[in-house]
Amino acid sequence: MAYARYWLAPTVRLVIGLTASCLVAGVVRAADEPQADTWVARDAVIYLEVPRPAALIARLTDPKLRAMLAAIPGYQERLDKALENEETKRVLAQAKAFETAMGMTWTGAMSGLAGKGIVFVVEAPSKEGESPSVYAVITPNDPGFPKQVADIVVGLIQKNAIELGVPNPVKTADHRGVTGYTFGPSAVYAIVSNKVVFADRAETLKKLIDRSLDGLPEKESITSDETYKARKALVKPDTIAWGLARIDRLRALDPKRFAPDDKSNTGLVLLFGGWLDMVKRSSWVSANISWNDMKLATELTIAAPEKGRAEALKGFVPPKGSGAPKLAKVPGQVLSASLWRDLSAIWEARAELLKPEEVQQLAGLDTFAGQFFGGRDFGSGVLGALSSNWRLVVAVQDYQAMKPTPDVKIPSFALILGLKPDDTEFAQRLKVGFQSFIGLVNLGAAQTKAPPLELGSEEFEGVTISTSHFVIPKEKDKDKSKKKDKDKDAEEPQPEPEAKEPVHIRHNFTPSAVQVGDLFVISSSVGLARDLVKALKDPAGAGPAEDATLLVDLDATMIAKLIELNRDQMVMTNMLQKGNDKTQAETEIGTLASLLRYLGHARASVKDSPEDTRIRLEFSLGNPTK
Repeated sequence: MAYARYWLAPTVRLVIGLTASCLVAGVVRAADEPQADTWVARDAVIYLEVPRPAALIARLTDPKLRAMLAAIPGYQERLDKALENEETKRVLAQAKAFETAMGMTWTGAMSGLAGKGIVFVVEAPSKEGESPSVYAVITPNDPGFPKQVADIVVGLIQKNAIELGVPNPVKTADHRGVTGYTFGPSAVYAIVSNKVVFADRAETLKKLIDRSLDGLPEKESITSDETYKARKALVKPDTIAWGLARIDRLRALDPKRFAPDDKSNTGLVLLFGGWLDMVKRSSWVSANISWNDMKLATELTIAAPEKGRAEALKGFVPPKGSGAPKLAKVPGQVLSASLWRDLSAIWEARAELLKPEEVQQLAGLDTFAGQFFGGRDFGSGVLGALSSNWRLVVAVQDYQAMKPTPDVKIPSFALILGLKPDDTEFAQRLKVGFQSFIGLVNLGAAQTKAPPLELGSEEFEGVTISTSHFVIPKEKDKDKSKKKDKDKDAEEPQPEPEAKEPVHIRHNFTPSAVQVGDLFVISSSVGLARDLVKALKDPAGAGPAEDATLLVDLDATMIAKLIELNRDQMVMTNMLQKGNDKTQAETEIGTLASLLRYLGHARASVKDSPEDTRIRLEFSLGNPTK
């Protein structure tokens, strides 16, 4: 249809998209209708199910989500302008006509049409050279409802074609007593056993009609697949969507695209090596999403490779009974993360994990270790002295207490290293290494005529914190020629005060280091170092955390606060880098802040076991306007 080529408001597009999938007609069959998954072949590559479409529609029309959009500067004006488009007006009129004819809102119609769920499937081709089969099966609450919707939508489309002066786009064809409808050269629709079916081509639709009439043998159905049954059994009542992808079958369909790459670059291996290998060699991946007015959560499960994890990856997976340390908690916290990672074991297996040229490049780390850590070998002497517990903390600073206060305000951050207790000398080497680093920074500052870092120390909570701060330049000497006696000053006009010079971003940093028991903290600010001393000395913050490999806690509202503190600078940067005017720049910055406030508080975890890896991400939704 002509209007389908135009941009429409999201809700209008949803109306048209969903109702178009209902352009079908057919025969109402037995009341004891089959489940949609009984039509799906065992060799399905992708299976996606929305068991509660009405709940999904409720979330998409959630007042919180609307409030987030309304909070975006200029959103309403832009929406009003879009709705003034003639094609949009035509579509809105047809949507209104649809609601009038149905006697209900479009949300009510969609909820009734797909009340018992939507299934989307991609099946592997049955013959070499064929394309995969793609289709969706929509199950209504009322078996007669799809026919009612279809008749109304077909009538509206035919009427629209007459008004536009174009040929009737609706075409029909029959197969075994079932009539299919199409608008274009390939996509077809039909009502099959009281279900709305949308297929990529006529052959796919015929196949589904045959399965509905003849039945699919149990051993050929996905319902007999053990992986499918196990994943479906884990679907909870609040699940809004879930899916299963067979990676092994994707590799068979397109080996060049999905075949595993044996080795990745160094950064990816160090951060994600164990999980990358899982994705590359796993046979399947499953995901589910739950979403209500208070929480949005998703969980991804990746099956372990058939032959298990490689021995070279043991540094990425905690042994049974161990895991990442508990999250550190400090005031003004933006992010807190903890990770189990045995870098010493990874270093020993580097030749198996990395490309030869990258292994060669790492040889320079031994020289680096010798300079900073008293001639220690990097693998055994440095990494071997560190435990497998790593933590990262990011927090908003007390900017009012800073002297001077930087114009651009950034959060402080700290890395917490776990030390092996049997190597007491290494902690002292770390302190000396910190001082050497400050010396290197000052050498670079001297070359650029920037202020140096001045070393210091302070006692806090019974421990010594090594501190540093940028030397504050003295005020420029005033012109001595203007220094007159009081009487003459009173007679002469005084010069206007000079404009305040911007305070450099460097004054966000007061690099510090401190040892707390078997932990060593390297912090970008002394304030965060003090807060971490308190947190790490608290017994409640000690000990391993369950069986997780990674834990992350993120307060998105604190990031929104930082955006507000730096709004003027961010708007100016946006205008300079993107060429936006001030209104456009404020809109983009406002959009980001509103989205962060809506996402609220996020928590993530990764748990590795011999059977699988489970990745969970959860948002405690907030108010986008606060």
